[in-house]
Amino acid sequence: MHEPILELTGLRKSFGALVATDDVSLTLRPGEIHALIGPNGAGKSTLIRQITGEIRPDQGSIRFEGQVIDGLDAAARARLGLARSFQVSSVIPDFTVLQNVMLAVAGASGNAFGLLRPALSDHRLTEPAAFHIEQAGLSGRAGVKAAELAHGERRKLEIAMALALRPRAFLLDEPMAGMGLEGGRQLTAILSDLRTEAPILLVEHDMDAVFALADRISVLVYGRIIATGTVDEIRANPEVRRSYLGEAA
Repeated sequence: MHEPILELTGLRKSFGALVATDDVSLTLRPGEIHALIGPNGAGKSTLIRQITGEIRPDQGSIRFEGQVIDGLDAAARARLGLARSFQVSSVIPDFTVLQNVMLAVAGASGNAFGLLRPALSDHRLTEPAAFHIEQAGLSGRAGVKAAELAHGERRKLEIAMALALRPRAFLLDEPMAGMGLEGGRQLTAILSDLRTEAPILLVEHDMDAVFALADRISVLVYGRIIATGTVDEIRANPEVRRSYLGEAA
């Protein structure tokens, strides 16, 4: 079996008397979608912020591609290829889809382009940007300003920008939030294909999407993972059914 891309070991984080993360261990393997589910207030956002480096755990360790990253800040972790989407968007509303993705391409290359307009003709930016726009299902929308995009299209733009950063792993925080039925189906198909680019740690409340996408699921309740397994294993787990799925065991 391949070594995990991301490995959390014994993470614990408290805010006063509140234990937000309680001895959490979790792995993300190459080529998989690992869904993290749980009720509101379970500690999912706190856990993601520890992974990205926005907050430091009180105990435990995080390894990314075999490297201990406990001492790295969020920017350094992003440069290693740990890409987070949907929680805090870096989309510029007055820029077009193409311009936004071009900025992401420029950022990934480490090049600084002082003037965007002249750079629009630079194939080093436009060609890869157009490729990622197509990957994200936004063909034909490159010239549209981000502010004019529908909600689902904006999600796709965020995916295109994340792809432009050439990540080694994706952290996707509730990508289905606010999506209609058809938009959710489209995004589910895109995310299913996305795992071939990099594995995904997916935080999501839409259980239809989770069950359609996840190779493995971890269930977080009151800061502690109560179960990890395949879709069938999680569906059949009495504690999960009682604590989260709202079913009688």
